[in-house]
Amino acid sequence: EILEKNGMKVVESLGQIFDPHFHEAVAHQPKEGAQDGEIIIEYQKGFTLNDRLLRPAKVVIAKNN
Repeated sequence: EILEKNGMKVVESLGQIFDPHFHEAVAHQPKEGAQDGEIIIEYQKGFTLNDRLLRPAKVVIAKNN
């Protein structure tokens, strides 16, 4: 709560399209019903502080053929 008051925010990932500025892809995985580049698993949350990236979110993205 104190960190949020001072400008820290969690990077929203699940269901979003991969953005290399905020996400770090650790794997690709096929998934029915998901579009290419959609984040399907979040291994580690990412954080920003006053709109500057502190840590990118580590994610798995969908890659369908």
